[in-house]
Amino acid sequence: MHTILIRCLSPRVILAITFLSLTLNASTGNYPQWNFHFPLSNPTTISGSFGEIRTGHFHAGIDFTTDQRTGFPITAIDDGYVIRIAVSPTGYGKAVYIAHPNGYTSVYAHCEWFSDKIDAIVTELQYQKKSFALDVNFQPGEIPVKRGELIALSGNSGGSGGPHLHFEVRETDGERPINPHFFEMPVTDETPPVIEAIRIYPLDEGSTINGSSQPLYIPAVFHDGRYHLKGNPDIMVSGTIGVGVQTIDYAGENWRRNGIYTIKLMVNSSQWFMSSMDGFHFHETRYVNSHIDYAFRKSTGKTIQKSFVDENNRLPIYTTTPERGRIQTQPGKSYDLEYDIADPYGNISRLSFKMKGIEADPEATKGAEQHLLYIDPFNPYFISMDNFKARFPANSFYTKVPAVFELIPGNGIGIGTYFKVLSEDVPVHNYFDITIPIPDEYKGVKGLTGASISKGKLSYAGGKVEDGNMKIRTREAGIYCLAIDTVPPTIKLVGAPAGMDYSNNEKISIEIKDDFSGIDSYNCYINGEWMLFDYDLKSNRLNGFFRNLRIKPGVPQVLEVQISDKVGNKSSLTVEFKYK
Repeated sequence: MHTILIRCLSPRVILAITFLSLTLNASTGNYPQWNFHFPLSNPTTISGSFGEIRTGHFHAGIDFTTDQRTGFPITAIDDGYVIRIAVSPTGYGKAVYIAHPNGYTSVYAHCEWFSDKIDAIVTELQYQKKSFALDVNFQPGEIPVKRGELIALSGNSGGSGGPHLHFEVRETDGERPINPHFFEMPVTDETPPVIEAIRIYPLDEGSTINGSSQPLYIPAVFHDGRYHLKGNPDIMVSGTIGVGVQTIDYAGENWRRNGIYTIKLMVNSSQWFMSSMDGFHFHETRYVNSHIDYAFRKSTGKTIQKSFVDENNRLPIYTTTPERGRIQTQPGKSYDLEYDIADPYGNISRLSFKMKGIEADPEATKGAEQHLLYIDPFNPYFISMDNFKARFPANSFYTKVPAVFELIPGNGIGIGTYFKVLSEDVPVHNYFDITIPIPDEYKGVKGLTGASISKGKLSYAGGKVEDGNMKIRTREAGIYCLAIDTVPPTIKLVGAPAGMDYSNNEKISIEIKDDFSGIDSYNCYINGEWMLFDYDLKSNRLNGFFRNLRIKPGVPQVLEVQISDKVGNKSSLTVEFKYK
């Protein structure tokens, strides 16, 4: 069996207690024992864990390192058949999906190449559709694979931040990703999670923490075999209180920051809250913005996982009290709180602290945004201000949010009046529509589009013109306005050989860039015939690999590249080259 090397990161005494209730194992979700063939043969470490918190989503698999290189063999973990192949310049890049007889599908993403058998099928489909991007489903048995069969080479395609294999196990029916550690994994990890801090929250108008109506952030320190709050502070609370924890796990030689499997909170020896990263549906993953303190992460970069559940958070990962993790404090009563934080291997870190209930001080919460109108999280919401409009569907928010909308005079960035739609630190779950009236002098102007403004920088937001207005569809709160983009994208041949003779080259590389809206489409032709060029968005490159270019050697070759940005500005490049 192949072994993953996990270095123990801490020389100190480690608290490593195994609780069956917190240890991830196959019986947690009644999953079958499955000793599958490990997909890599090279030494590897884990650089991303299942359920790890990413921007706007939970990580749906495990990332295995490939020594910062590409081209390592990836093999099928068991018998099955290819059920889906997807190719994209973003997201999973080049990905293979294999369905297995036991009801699960394995996923292998960010590949550099597919196996010859699979690549021939993919390339033919790309030429048929005249598209590099592809997403095709296959019938059972159409592309069979055997356990241990080569299916791809590891890579860095799509939205990958570096060479690695992204590996998933999904329930085939419903495509629900589940924690691969339910199954026997050749992983050794004796390093418990790290608890970095807690944050305590006042959750109603009469709540205070040490006399303040603002949340309190307290770092944690490790000594005497467990975690403690730094300075052992007194914590005096009133009203309804919530807590959250900042915690990570380490696995591997490179000190990669990974996610947590289980967070358990005890209050006065009773289990009060528990979250377990067993699995989730993709339509649920955006609820990560409710699972964390979204505003705090946006302002500080620190990730607090809340141990109370917003009223419109529908993640199925929680076990809580009827109060959904909220603590109704009483004057004169003490509260002993304890966190048990577990990784998938049963390593536990523990933090205990106390709070004491006191009488509420009316002066402490005086004027604390009590005059604001709030939006109900469950109902639709519409606002119109001088024909600037915002329309939110039902269930757009996780909890009530201040209805902050404002028209702001433009300051030279973008065009016309700015429309402030909520505060930037408010997470929005569903897509909503923003309508901005177009001034008469800009109606019909080429390149007119929607834009957002953050920290003095203008960013493309898209939109379409309807009845004299720009209608923008988005899921991000912030400041919006109009903008004009008339600058076409740029095209440049990269690394051309002497005399334009590519006979000894692997590929033709072309750099394509756009300074605002981004590349929308591209097509490459050689001697008038459409040719397959891979698009690597990270490097802004089109790569035409000669193994996939259907050209006749020994004749004059004319390459034509046509690209367009997202507002319709176009550019083209025509060059001649040799290929013997």
